Amino acid sequence: MSKPSARWPSWSGNALQGLAFWIGHRHALYSNYPLGESALVAEACNLIYAHLGHGETLLCEQKYTRLMPDAAWPNEQGSKPRADLAIVKGLTHSQAKKLASLSGHLSAVIEVKRASSPRSQIDNDLKRLAIFKNANPDVRALLFVVAESHRPKRFVTHEGVALRGKHDIHEHDAHYRVRRVCKAAASFSGKEKAHYACIIEVFSGAQP
Repeated sequence: MSKPSARWPSWSGNALQGLAFWIGHRHALYSNYPLGESALVAEACNLIYAHLGHGETLLCEQKYTRLMPDAAWPNEQGSKPRADLAIVKGLTHSQAKKLASLSGHLSAVIEVKRASSPRSQIDNDLKRLAIFKNANPDVRALLFVVAESHRPKRFVTHEGVALRGKHDIHEHDAHYRVRRVCKAAASFSGKEKAHYACIIEVFSGAQP
């Protein structure tokens, strides 16, 4: 079972730092055109894939019904929600595609969100991850929050580091912690205008 003291997956730290630098590069080329969420997901996918461990496979756009034990996704959440990324272990990509359910093979489920998205959208991702985590306590449930040219104040302090502590997820027996903050800045003092990529991990209510 994942615990707050457990280190974040090595592929996630490497991928998020690379993503922050990539945003800086893209911003230098196209400063007047903010990056879309689909572009961030695509680049996160490339970077995660480059750092996966042996026996791990990365999948994109997976229905939550396919990730849950016995497809037990709450009816009120609808049948269509998809996780941006999922990592399975012990399966090739072709093997994973043939399975009706990936439950029992997962090591992590990931959502990617722009920090500038409405708070409600970020909360919805956290709630979906909370539902998933409560049903899959041994699988990492991660939200990558990405900010272009601004500090995501909900997750990052004035010093440019992770906001510590447990943060409750409304109406769910779960909470999140900001596990790591990666940034790319033009100067050491440029924390407000830096590019940020944050690892947010969701824990079930039974976890510390």
